[in-house]
Amino acid sequence: MTQDAERLWDVADVAAYLQMPVAAIYKMTGRKPRGLRIPTIHLGGKLRFRRSDIDRWLDALTVSNLETLTKLKRSVHGDHSSSRAP
Repeated sequence: MTQDAERLWDVADVAAYLQMPVAAIYKMTGRKPRGLRIPTIHLGGKLRFRRSDIDRWLDALTVSNLETLTKLKRSVHGDHSSSRAP
């Protein structure tokens, strides 16, 4: 691993990586975030992040979104087909 890969990120680093506002990152690390909570490390009252954790979080988010969309599609098609008269 390179030295940069081992470096802990702060909120601004994560915001830049995800191309999102810093305020959005704080919301996604809160107690009740919408969607999956971003994994954090609390050091000295500050939030820190590992890039590898952020990448795994993105993978999990992508997979869960695909599963959710698939389930939604199935339920919508299932509801329409079951409501039709024989």
